[in-house]
Amino acid sequence: MALKLARLDFNVCFVDDPRIAELNARYRRKARPTDVLSFPWKGAGAGSALPRLIAGRPNAGHRSHARQRREFAGFLGDVVISAEAARRNARSARHSTAREIRWLILHGALHLLGYDHETDRGEMRVLELTLRERLGT
Repeated sequence: MALKLARLDFNVCFVDDPRIAELNARYRRKARPTDVLSFPWKGAGAGSALPRLIAGRPNAGHRSHARQRREFAGFLGDVVISAEAARRNARSARHSTAREIRWLILHGALHLLGYDHETDRGEMRVLELTLRERLGT
């Protein structure tokens, strides 16, 4: 099965641990650094259409194909990554920092699309691993 995705636009910003800790405290009320944060743009069409697009079934579910295309045509938001945390994660996992950054960008993008690994019973994790494999990361 071929991987067919609509174009998704978002910003990626790299910061240090103190800055991401500040953002994490301000927006998530967690006074500690983290590796990645996502800030959806309020006008973005976040939702769960991505799995249907991956499966090659863009008309599945309650949304029309045309509506899905409109939703994914715009800007999704911002992904903020701690470069320090990315390096630490990479060392710990024994892979490259470049690979870790690709994984963090993917993780952040899924959050921009409305996924939440803290509440979705593993759905986001399964999708993330599937995309890593299909994208060759």
